[in-house]
Amino acid sequence: MALILLSWLYVFVTASSLGISFAKLLGIPARNITVTITLGLFAVTLLASIWAIFAPIDLGFTVFLSTITLISGYCFRFDWIAMWKTTVKSIRFFSFTLKILFSLSSILILAQSATTPFIIDNETYYIQTIKWLNEYGFVPGLANLHLFFGQTSGWHIAQSVYSLSFVYDDFNDLNGFLLLIINFWSFQRLHSYLGSQRKMDLVFGLLPLSYLFLFQFVNAPSPDLAVYAIAFLVFSIYTDISENIAQKFKLISVLLIFAVYIKITALVLLLLPIIILLKYRNQIKNQVLSISLLGDLVLLLFVVKNIILTGYPLFPMTFLPYSDIDYIVPKEIMAYFFSPDMMHSFYMPFGSLSQTTFANVVRHYFWLSGIDSIIGCTTVALLVIIPFIISKHYSKQGLRDIYMVFVSLLILLTFSSPQYRFYVYFTLFFGLLLAAVWFTKEKIILVLIGMSLLGCTVVLFIPLTFGSITNNQMLSKNNTFTTESLIFPKPNSKNNLTYTRENKGNLDYYAPQKTTIFWITGNGHLPTVNKEQLDYFETYFHVIPQFRGQTLSQGFRAQKVNSHD
Repeated sequence: MALILLSWLYVFVTASSLGISFAKLLGIPARNITVTITLGLFAVTLLASIWAIFAPIDLGFTVFLSTITLISGYCFRFDWIAMWKTTVKSIRFFSFTLKILFSLSSILILAQSATTPFIIDNETYYIQTIKWLNEYGFVPGLANLHLFFGQTSGWHIAQSVYSLSFVYDDFNDLNGFLLLIINFWSFQRLHSYLGSQRKMDLVFGLLPLSYLFLFQFVNAPSPDLAVYAIAFLVFSIYTDISENIAQKFKLISVLLIFAVYIKITALVLLLLPIIILLKYRNQIKNQVLSISLLGDLVLLLFVVKNIILTGYPLFPMTFLPYSDIDYIVPKEIMAYFFSPDMMHSFYMPFGSLSQTTFANVVRHYFWLSGIDSIIGCTTVALLVIIPFIISKHYSKQGLRDIYMVFVSLLILLTFSSPQYRFYVYFTLFFGLLLAAVWFTKEKIILVLIGMSLLGCTVVLFIPLTFGSITNNQMLSKNNTFTTESLIFPKPNSKNNLTYTRENKGNLDYYAPQKTTIFWITGNGHLPTVNKEQLDYFETYFHVIPQFRGQTLSQGFRAQKVNSHD
């Protein structure tokens, strides 16, 4: 915990300093510390993305980032001091009970960050993706080694900045920091509600009620949590759009461009600034150029990153291959692993999608898939209830638009990959919208938040099993906090794997032993890939990854091999 807290201090200083500079550049007021730090993380991500095209995100980038942080901090020191004073003043105004709950929730977030990661994707590609960024930057054809490495998210680029791997190997805690600042923002909104009785303040002030769910994302750099956090900030701004429309349009647009760079499934959220543009064109037309330039820069970085890693500018879409390069991922591999059957295989048997009825697909998702079923049924119930709740208890401004965007997202996911993590932030938001109608008295609200934090404490300190909601053995048990984590965080991999040195053609690599699925790579030395995975690709696709040159920085190509009879 102590080391994580020190690393978070570095994140706070750099992100807040660059956030103020970035806000000044964009013409956005930098008064709210949570929004400013989020903008700062966006700025850091953009700088790191440009750097990774040419060099690893290592000590050199840290020196560069620290230098511009100091310059920015000095140039805008008065803005920084004013923002810090406002933040401290906000905490002082909290009631005694709010201070206790805020302190407890912050400590729990820190403690959860020090535990071993829970998410399976951390073991398959998060760790290795960040390690490649730290040691080599963007590597040509890296997706030929492991297809998931082609999914390098903007959030993984940000985490690679703050992994500080040249100092310590187990920093993996940017999500914890993000939830910490969102936690402060939520308690600010709750404090505001207790004084003003504004129902939308209560909606966002009840966010700690969702921590028992959100805590699973805290101790790994899952891009999903970053999208959830940004979405909540955007929803709060969008539902209060009637004043300072031009500035709010710009802020919403910038935040959502960041969300899309983090995870492409957030693309549907861009409907919100488009709606604002259609409604208030004359008032915001002067803001469109700067937003377009920022969007063009992010799109360029997205395309360049994808071309380097996979050969496809819009990966995982393949209709625009950059075909003159020798390291492009074979189309047959892309077609198989991003096919509708594969995208729906998390809740129904692979290969059965095209042979079953829509009613059977619905039955599998809602009744046979554990946590997906629970969240799916909750989502459907809210879809039915929420229009009546909005009509009776809320100003319709903004909420109807958010509801329609939610419906649009669900329609798109139905035909692609309806995984709950792609839409659950809407479910949480509308669930809190409903909760804010049911629970309006201060004592009840504080008791509910206290019970939520008690639940987080139980999960954090007591070993539990979750066999009733998941069949995945890797996710069936929680990872608890231990006393040694008071200083040093747990390793950033939950698997204590052993590795052997293997060879295939000119590829020398490290292979993890005794893994449950062949995508798992863990925290092995570069290059790490599962031998079973390579054998599978050789058998069924007749390709093996090979070095393109003499060094790892030159990347990997897919080499055709003779098929086995």
